[in-house]
Amino acid sequence: MAERAPVSSRVAALVSGLDSCIMTGLLAREYEEVTPLFIRAGLRWEDAELAALQRFFSALDAPAVRPIIELKLDVSALYGSHWSVGGSDVPDAQQPDEAWYLPGRNLLLLGAAALYGGVNETPNLAIGLLASNPFPDATTDFLRSLERTAGLAMDFSFSVLTPLGEMHKEDVIRAGEGMPVHAALSCASPVDGGHCGVCGKCGERRRGFIDAGVADPTDYVKLGRL
Repeated sequence: MAERAPVSSRVAALVSGLDSCIMTGLLAREYEEVTPLFIRAGLRWEDAELAALQRFFSALDAPAVRPIIELKLDVSALYGSHWSVGGSDVPDAQQPDEAWYLPGRNLLLLGAAALYGGVNETPNLAIGLLASNPFPDATTDFLRSLERTAGLAMDFSFSVLTPLGEMHKEDVIRAGEGMPVHAALSCASPVDGGHCGVCGKCGERRRGFIDAGVADPTDYVKLGRL
């Protein structure tokens, strides 16, 4: 078994779509050991998302990035008929931010990351929150409270890192220059493992590339209205 990096140079990075893929690539330039954590919660896009993550990290070829750790915390019984787990329509790019809210999503993700970090002596927990995130579980007050509560629960000191916290989507895309961003998935309704082009996540991705002035390498099944 390879020797582990010093505790202070370890980070557990919550990974899902494009933003967190780029975040992990950036962390790999700073930390000696970056462990991607994928939380399987029973959401409709997770199989395609995990496959995309594996393609991204394989193409990224960053020695600091360890194999993906998959943790299962199913919320389908709690979410009921919510569009993220059920058959109801997925919001498109015309819908407001509120339509995309997943109740307690960051609480779930960071709780799982803290449990992993406490067991594996990994104090730094990274999450890909952007400056534009309007939800209550993305605030500084919540993140500092989570650090304290998780620290008490695990008898360990945590730091929740938000490397993208002052960025908007176009900034993140620019920061990902040179990374295999074509491999990362940002879609809530994947078609054959790829981007539908109609859902709000695809719309956000398309707008991000346009605003960044960067050519979009993504293949979309359709092009919905922005």
